[in-house]
Amino acid sequence: MTRTDLFRFLPLSILLMSFSVAHAQVTQSGLAPTLPSASAASYYYIAKPGELTMQVNVWGQVRNSGRYEVSSSTDLIQLLSLSGGPLQGADLSDIRIIRFVKKDDSVQVKVEFSVDLENLESVSQDDLRLYPGDTVYVTHTMWVTVRQVLDIVTPFAVLVSIYTQILWWLSR
Repeated sequence: MTRTDLFRFLPLSILLMSFSVAHAQVTQSGLAPTLPSASAASYYYIAKPGELTMQVNVWGQVRNSGRYEVSSSTDLIQLLSLSGGPLQGADLSDIRIIRFVKKDDSVQVKVEFSVDLENLESVSQDDLRLYPGDTVYVTHTMWVTVRQVLDIVTPFAVLVSIYTQILWWLSR
């Protein structure tokens, strides 16, 4: 192999090295999927014996998502702490709570609202209160979305680049 042949393959080798570095960074990030899979669903019971409990769900960007049976006095911040806390990409300014409220004897109405935990002093105590059956969804920041898109696009871009390098090399 001559020196000119070596320089022809240099861009290809740089791309392959950058792909392996990018892949290593993605696998070390520790970000959980937005919604747990059926096999990863978990149930947690956290209450003292004889204590009145309620079941609530925690989804999204928390360390341990799943169904929690907790003391009826547990509030939103305590629940997030029990679930292991928010992950790095969590958007604490947009914590969503989904609640079903009985309007009449047989009709349930879905109520959804957001709580901004980044401005905790402006959040009322009523917004932090949880009710049986509530689902708490911790959303992620826009950067997590960008990263997820790049995780999908990058391998394809690398493959296209490799393919064009091979075609270019064969056409010479």
